[in-house]
Amino acid sequence: MQIPCQYCQSMIEHTYTTCPACGSNFNAAPSMSVVRPAGRPKLQVEVELACTVDRTGSSQHFAEGILKSFPMITSQIAGKARKVSVWLQSHGDEDFGQSPVLLTNGGTAEQAAKDLANVVFEGGGDAEEHHLSAIEVLANSVPWNSDPRKARGALLAFMTADSKPAGSGLSARELGESLRKRGLLLYLICEPTPQFQDLCDGAGGLMFPISNDPDPKEMQKIAGQLSASIVQTIAAGGTQPLAI
Repeated sequence: MQIPCQYCQSMIEHTYTTCPACGSNFNAAPSMSVVRPAGRPKLQVEVELACTVDRTGSSQHFAEGILKSFPMITSQIAGKARKVSVWLQSHGDEDFGQSPVLLTNGGTAEQAAKDLANVVFEGGGDAEEHHLSAIEVLANSVPWNSDPRKARGALLAFMTADSKPAGSGLSARELGESLRKRGLLLYLICEPTPQFQDLCDGAGGLMFPISNDPDPKEMQKIAGQLSASIVQTIAAGGTQPLAI
């Protein structure tokens, strides 16, 4: 059975003692005061969220999970931040003519979810796609605000299998390190591989497993953890994602 969190209203399992979306502990002994707890203040900086989604046939088995978890993530962040600007890109196998395409250019979370719903997962060549190049292209396409007091940037990638080399020739770890130096937070929802672990290690990022049989509760859990990490990391002024 699910109940709404008393702080952020996210739907959670009634057995949870901590909300995976906002991190609030609501299992403490009830207070006798009739004063309701104050609402949690929103972040006073803009969240710049850039997301790339593998649109090749390899992702067809994961399409349901991608389409379910993305709006969960963006809506939860939008509910806790002063403003959220979203860049949504789809990418594929560049050797087969599937270049990265920017679908949402600094739009709202709602617009990005609508744009993602129109993506068709098909085509591509062998199992390895151009994930690293896609992340590199997206990171260089977004006009990130360089003032951390006004905005913070986060990259989110939905990927399957391993990746062909980045267009610049950077290794996975080197690409991750370049993102870290730019102050960008990195989150991956993917099939865990040593290559993607290197990317995460270089960026100081977090990785979540993608599922080809997405359970709604698991998708909600991942969405809650990821969005809570972005919000709490930015609120704390951190430079690496917090594991929630």
